[in-house]
Amino acid sequence: MARDQTIFSEICIALSIIDARDTDFSFIENVTKKDEEIYLKELEKRSLLKNGALSIEALKQSGLIIRNYLVGCGFTPKKIIWTGKDNIAGVVSVAKDLEILNFRISVKENADVFINGSPLTVFEDLPKGLFGQKKRGEDWFIKTAKDEIERYYALCRKHLSVHDDFSAIDKFYGNRDKAYKKEFSKKVALLHSEKNNEILESYQIMCNKVSQISSEIFNQNLLKFKTAYTSSVSLQPIFHYFFKINGIKYIIAGTEKNKPFASLLENSTSWTKQYSFLDIIASPKEAGQPEVLLRFIFKDKKTNEQFEIPLKIEIRWSHGKFCGNPEAKVYKQWSYMELPWSENL
Repeated sequence: MARDQTIFSEICIALSIIDARDTDFSFIENVTKKDEEIYLKELEKRSLLKNGALSIEALKQSGLIIRNYLVGCGFTPKKIIWTGKDNIAGVVSVAKDLEILNFRISVKENADVFINGSPLTVFEDLPKGLFGQKKRGEDWFIKTAKDEIERYYALCRKHLSVHDDFSAIDKFYGNRDKAYKKEFSKKVALLHSEKNNEILESYQIMCNKVSQISSEIFNQNLLKFKTAYTSSVSLQPIFHYFFKINGIKYIIAGTEKNKPFASLLENSTSWTKQYSFLDIIASPKEAGQPEVLLRFIFKDKKTNEQFEIPLKIEIRWSHGKFCGNPEAKVYKQWSYMELPWSENL
């Protein structure tokens, strides 16, 4: 979500929690004049649109749910600390956008993206238990499907009648003329929209190969980690990172599919008393782009039953085909309110 929208959603919920007017920021710590301007501009913009007005009401309702919960616990919210501005544009595993009394609150507005990182981070570092490291490395498509991407690139050049000095994909990437590469990317997108069968088939073959090799790399790195760390709880830090489980209980709130929600998530100690984290299995997912499905496998210690919760990874160029570094976005495909360790407020 863009920075202005993030600021708006977090401050909107904060105002609702302390039952303040839309223009009264005096009881929210860390809000600057610039932040106020951004909030009010976004408020005005949303108020003019039907869906925007609905989003405002949904966020306010989410804040009201939290307020009622706190009042039920014997607290009347009067002041709140906004800490989310320190996390914007960063990769943060600890949930804390708002803080009131001893409660931490993480705000999500229709946010299904869990992790927005590089393929190297997601497929190589995270299954090794390495967190907070931003790496790019070599081009992931070349690493996982060099022959397939070379063929796809060559076919695109053929159908576009391109004759230049960049006949190989490495040479194309080495070209520093961004406008030239962007124009090529737009023409490739047109080939796809025109349903060029040869192009579509070649691209799908490349996607399937990237998905297959990426899942194998994840599984191999996870196996190395499990071999090196044989404790039954050694995998838990990886699960905690992916699912944002913290050392303290916290509230996650906002909107999902434009509907308000607020849930209380268990801390890591309480979670471990109720559940076991058994494994992660990565498998290729056939789609119109490279995708990998991560199946997180758990056991309920009370019932002794196993259950799975999936995450989906989409791998794509950051700025259109052949433009920008490939990125790996990890998406949830479920609601926070459906998590077994979530208490709906």
